[in-house]
Amino acid sequence: MTTNQPIKAIIVDDSPQARKLLRLMLQEFAPDINIVAEAENGNHGIATIKLHQPHVVFLDIDMPEKSGIQLAEELIEENIQCQIIFTTAFNQYAINAFRLSAIDYLLKPINEQQLLESVEKIKQHIQLKTAQVQLKALSQNLKPNEKQVICIPIQNGYDYINIHDIEYLEADGSYVHLFLIDKKQKTVSKNLKYFEQILESFTNFVRVHRSFIINLDLIKSFSKSGRGTIIMQNGKEVDLARDRRSSFLEILEKIGK
Repeated sequence: MTTNQPIKAIIVDDSPQARKLLRLMLQEFAPDINIVAEAENGNHGIATIKLHQPHVVFLDIDMPEKSGIQLAEELIEENIQCQIIFTTAFNQYAINAFRLSAIDYLLKPINEQQLLESVEKIKQHIQLKTAQVQLKALSQNLKPNEKQVICIPIQNGYDYINIHDIEYLEADGSYVHLFLIDKKQKTVSKNLKYFEQILESFTNFVRVHRSFIINLDLIKSFSKSGRGTIIMQNGKEVDLARDRRSSFLEILEKIGK
């Protein structure tokens, strides 16, 4: 579809007030989003999605009987293609899972700026047809015993990789290079701050320089001479920034490196 065509949307939320508020906000701020139906629970939501085949579903997470996450997993199993925007008042752990998976979410109470940003992402993602990859990544990231993955934007959509396979990240202007333990490299059109925020809940990832985030588990050696030099498993020498030296040494002491 082209982005000037109406975007079919469904709202799934057990709260009538929440559905009404989101519908009114979309009508006012995003008139090209066409709400074709609403559903008050997960089972009704699945049936409604199958009937209308929307481009996007605004999906509440915390619903009785079948949660929004369970509904999303059912969409994956049945290979139903649509974008998901979660609406949630969830805790930080779940929000970080959304970030890792490149899944968009609206924190309740929803504000205008959040909504406008999500609508722009919807238009981009519909063009790229990336929903399945993102939903699979989210499903994995919400399971505490599974390996965590990160969804990264590539030319024609998204790719996802295991978090702990990342050896280090290096900034290169408006790009970031991700170096993996299998000696592969991924280049992403994002800045290093973007990844620093996504990886903030993983204590083994530390920003040691304005140009580098490293995986502490994959340090080969560290030299204290000068400001300090970190040698990674692949032999890469990473300079330690002067203003990060003391905090980095404290981390090494704690983990016994």
